[in-house]
Amino acid sequence: MAVNEFVEEGLAAGEITVLISLDVKGAFDAAWWPSILNGLKAYNCPRKLYNLSNSDFSQRTAVLSSNNISIKRKVTKGYPQESCCGPGYWNILYNSLLNIHFTKSSKAVEFVDDLILAIRNESMRAAENISNIEMSKITTWSRNNKINFNEDKSRVMIISRRKRKENKEIKVYLNNKPLQQVSTMKYLGIVIDDKFKFSRHISYTAERSSKLIHNLPKSAKLTWGLNHKALQTIYKGRFYLSYSTVRRYGQRL
Repeated sequence: MAVNEFVEEGLAAGEITVLISLDVKGAFDAAWWPSILNGLKAYNCPRKLYNLSNSDFSQRTAVLSSNNISIKRKVTKGYPQESCCGPGYWNILYNSLLNIHFTKSSKAVEFVDDLILAIRNESMRAAENISNIEMSKITTWSRNNKINFNEDKSRVMIISRRKRKENKEIKVYLNNKPLQQVSTMKYLGIVIDDKFKFSRHISYTAERSSKLIHNLPKSAKLTWGLNHKALQTIYKGRFYLSYSTVRRYGQRL
């Protein structure tokens, strides 16, 4: 919804919006402990909790054993994603990225390890320049916090409804490599298209629902397969959610 509000404001003003989706290599496995501890200090974490976290990060090793060979390696980063403290530690680490001094025409939106950087401007070339300036700030942050972004999986997209003829090709760089420009981008399960109309998301949802509904009879036979309650749970979970999503975004068509 934060991305939606930012883009809609730009469209209403006749601006173009650059969306940059950044993929983190390793995500939770890449969480560097010194950055987390610095974040705890910045939030004035109580000393006992800070010392507990520091102790939790100390003297950790990873051991790989095979036959009669055992290899031990010191671990300095990473935390289990499904652990109790893992998401909290990651938020503390990643929040310093969101606090970077971006320009007024830029907005960073993060959900766990999914990061979107959005830039609005009336001029395509100005938006491109601002995008690369903001990306240089993120690159510096990633270098300081030992977080690597994957340039091969990160994407950039232009959102515009302007009817005038203009060159909509854009060069945005990550790690000195140009990001692939796309016409659709999937973020938190929602397919965003370059017109911000969500018609492609509805088509995507309908196609997935169609495949599932054709596969359900294969799993429900008289003498074997899933019972009625299990099938009902799958049906409601898939189709009720799909219907509510289509109803919400279909109003934009």
